Amino acid sequence: MIAFTDKINALLMSNDVSGLIDALKSHDFTVRREAAVALERIADERSADALMDALRYEEWQKDYPILAGVRAAAARALGKIGNPSAVKPLLRALEDPDDEVKIGAMRSLSEFPSEDSLRAIEKFVDHPSEDIRRNSIESIAGLDPELGLRYASRALGDSSWMVRKTAAKVIRRFGDKRCLEVLLDNLNDPDTEVRRHILLAVVNMGEYAVDPLLEKLSDPQWQTRAMVVEALGEIGSRRAVPRLKGMPAGRRRDENRYVRGKVAEALGRIGDPAALEDLHMALKDPYLFVRRKAREAIDIIDVEPDLEEFHDGEISFRYPRFWNIFETRDGERLIDAWSDNLKIAIKRRRAEGLTADEFSEIILEVLNMRGLLNIARSNITVDSEHGYMITADTKNERIVTFIFKKGGYIYYIYFRGPIEDLKESYKYIRVFINTLHVEIQGYGERGDG
Repeated sequence: MIAFTDKINALLMSNDVSGLIDALKSHDFTVRREAAVALERIADERSADALMDALRYEEWQKDYPILAGVRAAAARALGKIGNPSAVKPLLRALEDPDDEVKIGAMRSLSEFPSEDSLRAIEKFVDHPSEDIRRNSIESIAGLDPELGLRYASRALGDSSWMVRKTAAKVIRRFGDKRCLEVLLDNLNDPDTEVRRHILLAVVNMGEYAVDPLLEKLSDPQWQTRAMVVEALGEIGSRRAVPRLKGMPAGRRRDENRYVRGKVAEALGRIGDPAALEDLHMALKDPYLFVRRKAREAIDIIDVEPDLEEFHDGEISFRYPRFWNIFETRDGERLIDAWSDNLKIAIKRRRAEGLTADEFSEIILEVLNMRGLLNIARSNITVDSEHGYMITADTKNERIVTFIFKKGGYIYYIYFRGPIEDLKESYKYIRVFINTLHVEIQGYGERGDG
């Protein structure tokens, strides 16, 4: 197997399309699959006919499940190549017994707008497989946004969180204001990631959503009120401040402590100094969560004129304008930043079997081995996840590292600079950490944010 893989890799590296087409006809089905995947990566027009042949299902193949991988890769590759002659073979592939082949055909057909493609995929919106349902909705939206939005709105009531999440992402992508009512009706979805995407879809509607959101502030369900408040904070409209500022404390104080905390957070995001009096009153709330959010909001309002917002679809945070932020995207390192002598980096590491606690122990050991001074670790919360802050000093500099785990990744944020510079930056670091959000992409989803 290793020898075959090496041969396919060599053909791939040399862009030897003819050699890969020959391998696609190999008597060894493993070689066929590797060749199909390689041709998918190359997506060369010269391989279109061979891939259409490989896509064809025959009854004898049911005894060889590995060939489903060949057909699925062929279906995906034909969409990338973009030859219209692939449409009929792809339509036939929708009847393939393997779900991955069906999904590959759907995705590719969404690259060939036609009534035939649309009607064929439409038959799968109620399929028993959640993977097929969510891919059908996404593919329909690519072909006909109007129809896709209708199916997406309906799918917000689907039994599968994956389908509901895809539906919310489709609505968010196309931003149709007619979907606002159904989004607001589903703000209290039981799944965290679905709620987040519904929230983002509402936020994308901006000022148009403010008045309907304000009307839902009196909803009897505290979960809905919390999401409404968060949406208002994300939109950032100062029109919401008169209604919000009495909710953390005073006569109009919300009965639910979580809602009070989210109101404080929203007021901080909006950044109107008119809310400061109410936020200072909230510092006396009996619950730590409310007091912490009020303190964070006051910090943000104090530095609001200096703040910018970063959002790339995976990570969002607030930061001062005098920090220079650069995306790196080299696998582990996601963000580089600096300001004068202060250096900042956001990194992540795939770590299915490693906890944030264990990773923090590794960092402590490394710092000790390097002879750093005043090493300390404390518990913190980052993006609603339990994490750690580690500080250590060299002779002239201080290192501050924040560590937490989300979605199978360890995230670690690293600050380094002269001790006095770091002390002056603590208020900005607090805002940065308190507004940091990592949006987790579901396994196997299309990478469209």
